[in-house]
Amino acid sequence: EHQIRIQASGGLSDAEIEKMVKDAEANAEADKKRREGVEARNQAESLIHSSEKSLKDYGDKVSETDRKAIEDAIAALKTAVEASEPDAEDIKAKTNTLMEVSMKLGQAIY
Repeated sequence: EHQIRIQASGGLSDAEIEKMVKDAEANAEADKKRREGVEARNQAESLIHSSEKSLKDYGDKVSETDRKAIEDAIAALKTAVEASEPDAEDIKAKTNTLMEVSMKLGQAIY
């Protein structure tokens, strides 16, 4: 009967393992920020889409002032999302602003 034995020709030293752990810890914060940015951007894009649709379908039910405020908030959020280096905090703030001004549209619908 044949036997196959696999033996590592070289493994990682303790120093290499320690370095890899430190690198992973150092990159964890950057990864967290990147993830937060992606999540903020996805939420913003979803809100932009739903706000534009609601405004198109029910915009005639709100005052011109409220309609303009919603349009301005949508434009500001689009600018933040489409920036070459989007800032997650800026996107979150503008998302909140759009949610607040869009409430008037929601109230007008119901």
